[in-house]
Amino acid sequence: MHMKRLAKEMRMEAVFFAFVLGIWLLWAFILPLNEGPDENMRLQIAQFILKYGKLPTGDQKEIMDYTWGFTYAFRPILPQMLEALFIRIAMIFTQDAFALLFAGRLVSVFSGAVFFWYVKALGDMLFERKSLRWLFLILNVCLPQSSFLFTYLNCDSMALMASAMILYYLLKGMRDTFSVRTCIWLGVSLSICVLSYYNAYGFLITAAFIFTGCFLERARRGESCKAEFGRKGLLIGGIVLFLAGWWFVRNYVLYDGDFLGLRTQEECAQQYALDMFKPSGRRNCINMGISMTDMLFRSNWAFLVFKSFVGILAPLTKAHRAWIFAGYGLLFLAGGTGVLRECIRSFSRRYGTKNEENIKKKEAVDVSRFMLHVGLVMAVLLPNVMNIWYSYSNDYQPQGRYSMPMLVPFMYYVTRGIGYWGSRLASGQRNTNIQIRKIAGYLLCLWMITALGYCTVKIMWPAYRNVENKAEVRTYTMEELFGEE
Repeated sequence: MHMKRLAKEMRMEAVFFAFVLGIWLLWAFILPLNEGPDENMRLQIAQFILKYGKLPTGDQKEIMDYTWGFTYAFRPILPQMLEALFIRIAMIFTQDAFALLFAGRLVSVFSGAVFFWYVKALGDMLFERKSLRWLFLILNVCLPQSSFLFTYLNCDSMALMASAMILYYLLKGMRDTFSVRTCIWLGVSLSICVLSYYNAYGFLITAAFIFTGCFLERARRGESCKAEFGRKGLLIGGIVLFLAGWWFVRNYVLYDGDFLGLRTQEECAQQYALDMFKPSGRRNCINMGISMTDMLFRSNWAFLVFKSFVGILAPLTKAHRAWIFAGYGLLFLAGGTGVLRECIRSFSRRYGTKNEENIKKKEAVDVSRFMLHVGLVMAVLLPNVMNIWYSYSNDYQPQGRYSMPMLVPFMYYVTRGIGYWGSRLASGQRNTNIQIRKIAGYLLCLWMITALGYCTVKIMWPAYRNVENKAEVRTYTMEELFGEE
């Protein structure tokens, strides 16, 4: 019976994976060039690599966007390097412009496929209940915005893949005391993160917290592991320096000591951008004299970030669906309140009464578990802090995709919070309550899968089915973008 259940579970996972992968491939196939944000700027980098056989500099004239006055070649471009490779392979079989674009997009689709299986493995590690494992997986891969990222040329998709890999190998390291094999894979995962997207760098801090917490817990238990901590830390750091350090050395040499390339990018934008988009005259809160408090609480910034985190597909405002935003908003609210309530109850049980049992519990705090949650919370907070600061001080863009690196740890807490409410519902152990919990879980998963299918059938397909030349950048009128008003 156990083998039959396992085989059935594997079939369900394979069918669900085929469903999600099919949607990502369909979106990648029907989406015209540049319907994903800044896709054409990413494609130009891949085309430059193909044409000249080398990496472009940030101020390369052939790939310069003279509206904004800069290129994305100032920043890590590992995804574009792989896109160039995929396009080169496709060129063996065809020279069709859209077919080559689709080949490049397969890097994002592949990132999504890897993301899927690492998230599934994380769910198996984090949750005992099968229903919560499925909920965690579906929350991550069926969110319309995350699905959209896995369909066009960008850096976000690879950053999401790297984030799932990092968390998986950190949790695995907590179980096998960071074996050499786990350390190597963790170093590779961190390197991919470093070479993909600056907004995902919070996972470097997350990794440091969790790795350190594991050895602190062992030391608390009396193990002598100081030398092992140093050796394995150096192994991971050495792999990251070897695989990713070259990029920052290159930036340091090219841009007069600017190893991140961000300062030079701003200087380039100031020189080449249209006047209205130069950094000195850019529309941001500092230049307009608006306080951060006003931006966060007296404007629609937070609401727009939430909506675009859930999913605003392409630049089409008609893609908005209130019931999808409302549904995910309720899910996030339920998850957040559930986690908060669980924390309060846990704190009360531990510190509520001063008896001998509680005192013993206080002395038995698991440092590794504590540092795990510190690291996960940091991975949630840091992309949002960077998103807020970018809109406030640089360029006012309330975009949820800038917060997307937090997806996996955020959905972990959402799942855990919803699981808390489910456990409370079934706490009486009445069969009726347990059945209600199961049915509610099935309905939640079905709703999210339906929402993704709806986005495919009612939003993406109608919007792009009649586009003739999908390899050309589509131009929109103001009426198309914002309505007739």
